[in-house]
Amino acid sequence: MGENILIVDDEKEIADLLEVCLKNDGYTVYKFYNGTEAFRAIEKEDIHLAILDIMLPDMDGLQLCRKIREKYYFPIIMLTARGEERDELQGFELGVDEYISKPFSPKILVARVEAILRRTVQTEGEQIEAGGIVMDVGGHHVSIDGKSINLSYKEFELLQYF
Repeated sequence: MGENILIVDDEKEIADLLEVCLKNDGYTVYKFYNGTEAFRAIEKEDIHLAILDIMLPDMDGLQLCRKIREKYYFPIIMLTARGEERDELQGFELGVDEYISKPFSPKILVARVEAILRRTVQTEGEQIEAGGIVMDVGGHHVSIDGKSINLSYKEFELLQYF
């Protein structure tokens, strides 16, 4: 293991609980209570997965997710007390990989982290080539005839699907 997990939750008790559970399973944890500090850490550290709360003091988790997806493609789990369908749909449209409602089981959350990371690791280094298009699946990078192309998370997923 040893993957780097980012936790962003303004509820200290929840962030601390997640940190302990993930560290006990061998993960390195970066814990923050607001989106601004978390994003600064993302720019400095090699993050493999993020767990974001929706309700954060400076920017909500959906705004943070949008900001992350502009540059990074690691998996995101949204952890929230808000279980409204429109929030979940918006999260999935932004590229959230999993949605977990509070209260939650820490063991189930860790199992979901492991499952998502297993799928992510399986695609690392995998390349798909067709008609001059080269997709680095693990790195979420696309080039056409050797020229790098910037795609949103959703565009990348659709291209991979087709």
